[in-house]
Amino acid sequence: EISKDLQSVIQKSPRTAHPMDVLRTAVSFRGSEDPEMGKTDAATNLKRSISMMAKIPTMIAAFYRLRKGQDFIPPRSDLGFVENFFHMIFGKVPAPEVVHAFEVSLILYAEHGFNASTFTARTVVSSLSDIYSGVVGGIASLKGPLHGGANEAVMHMLLEVGEPARAKEWMLTALREKRVVMGFGHRVYKNGDSRVPTMKKYARKMAEFTGQSKWLDIADILEATMREQKNIHPNLDFPSGPAYYMMGFDIDMFTPFFVMARITGWTAHIME
Repeated sequence: EISKDLQSVIQKSPRTAHPMDVLRTAVSFRGSEDPEMGKTDAATNLKRSISMMAKIPTMIAAFYRLRKGQDFIPPRSDLGFVENFFHMIFGKVPAPEVVHAFEVSLILYAEHGFNASTFTARTVVSSLSDIYSGVVGGIASLKGPLHGGANEAVMHMLLEVGEPARAKEWMLTALREKRVVMGFGHRVYKNGDSRVPTMKKYARKMAEFTGQSKWLDIADILEATMREQKNIHPNLDFPSGPAYYMMGFDIDMFTPFFVMARITGWTAHIME
């Protein structure tokens, strides 16, 4: 559970703020609460890493409910990580199919080598700065639409397309006008992101479970058109955006979910 002081910091945030801005501030404040900031040994940093992994979902849920005018729901020790998060957000635990799909997304996002946010976190601590500062740097980098914010941009794109019948012409127009199309391409995976098939499988399960198949129908047409025209493949953000949307989450919460997962990768790199 987060402290009363940290709850107060979140409660004082503007309700119109992007959740990534609130989360960046909340993690920074969490660092100021640490009574052992002078200790930088491996055991202490591991304890801090576990604490941040445990508390970040609570921070996200606290702001989610605050901006909707709802009361804070504290975490429960009898629920698993994802079950607890859904309970803190919605006041209930969803069906196992939804819980498992969200778990899969967190596993896929948890670590991915030397990406922009991990590079930022490692650069911050290379001067012997503290682990919280490294994570705050990671959050700041991840917020950008060319990194973690891409999953939000993908869902906005699907909403703009609106219907499967419009998808192919939308993509052809976007390519003709040289627009940046989010959710496609990767610096490493030139022949397809190896994480995508798994996430697509669970996004499809969400579509079947919720009856919202049109979002994946649109996505399939956009993907086929992009591959036909440019031979560019989707990345993990492409299926995760609609999966989160079908779970009932606000779009601007998608990137904070990335933080919930990548905190493990960031802190592992920082400790290394």
